[in-house]
Amino acid sequence: MNTILNYVIPHIVGIILIAIGWYVSILNVGLTRFTENVLISKWTVGGLVLILIGAYLPEIWIGTRNLFKKD
Repeated sequence: MNTILNYVIPHIVGIILIAIGWYVSILNVGLTRFTENVLISKWTVGGLVLILIGAYLPEIWIGTRNLFKKD
């Protein structure tokens, strides 16, 4: 059970970060659709960064924990 939780929790955090990044990016592009003609802004780049962090964070988290785990 402990092994399952050690792998599920990082992936849930990653999925949440991906969802927040997607929401921020899509929401910003949708809200600024008719006001300006810029698709790249600090909000869309911030959303992309959240998506990338959410994609790679679980494996980094698990790898770091396994690196320092005592046998």
